[in-house]
Amino acid sequence: MSPTDPDTTDTSVIHWSPNLSVGVTAIDGDHRALIDLLNALTAAVAGPADHGAVTLKLDELIARTEAHFRSEEEIMAREHYPEAGHHARVHEALLDEIRQFRSDHLAGTDIGPEITAFLKRWLISHIIESDKHLGGYLEGRGVG
Repeated sequence: MSPTDPDTTDTSVIHWSPNLSVGVTAIDGDHRALIDLLNALTAAVAGPADHGAVTLKLDELIARTEAHFRSEEEIMAREHYPEAGHHARVHEALLDEIRQFRSDHLAGTDIGPEITAFLKRWLISHIIESDKHLGGYLEGRGVG
């Protein structure tokens, strides 16, 4: 499985690779942590039915994603990133989606394959399409 074309139909993990780097240490570190959490969530939903374990992983993923987005948005504001408003709206839309998956899960819906497929696609495409653009902008401003 290539990190730029993950197979989202199975329970495979995403592996960090240099082509996922945006060139900003703090952002790359957060992305690695998010990949680790997504992989843990993938394992939780693929494993034996354990509602509590999936809830815990979803809560961890939401909290870490919120913290990462806040950090990224602070960097964008500080560096006057021209696409900051759009980027923040994309962030909020993802958080809304994850929160809905959590609500569905708490209501008893099996979110397993659907959430992991969605998050794999979203994370990889967001890093490659949006965050790399941000990374290039920040690199041009001497932020790394």
